[in-house]
Amino acid sequence: MKKSSFKEYLIFFTAVFVLSLPIFLAYYYQHHPDRTVTELESTVASIPLGISAAEADAFFGTQPDSVSQMKGVLANPTMMLEASNQSAAKQGSIQSYSLRTWKQNDVHATVAIDESGKVAGRWTWVE
Repeated sequence: MKKSSFKEYLIFFTAVFVLSLPIFLAYYYQHHPDRTVTELESTVASIPLGISAAEADAFFGTQPDSVSQMKGVLANPTMMLEASNQSAAKQGSIQSYSLRTWKQNDVHATVAIDESGKVAGRWTWVE
């Protein structure tokens, strides 16, 4: 039986460390975000679906910073696909939405109002 040398142990442990490092980093960054949730993000998450645009505005306490129109499909309450997206038609029928957007620092919150005037979706994003 051959006796292992210090160099072989060093190579083995270095390889294990190098292969384990990306897994550790991926886990760390997924479970330890480097920023806190803002008040704007909390507010938009608390808006119930099906309320009116005026009721949604009341959650924020101000009128939106911008209002735009968009044709698309809500894949779920937090993800909208624009009508020009090839996957949109697969998700459902294309509808017109009024997008009401509030901005606070680099965080944006959007509430999608459907054709009946009710909240159909809401989401946030960071610039």
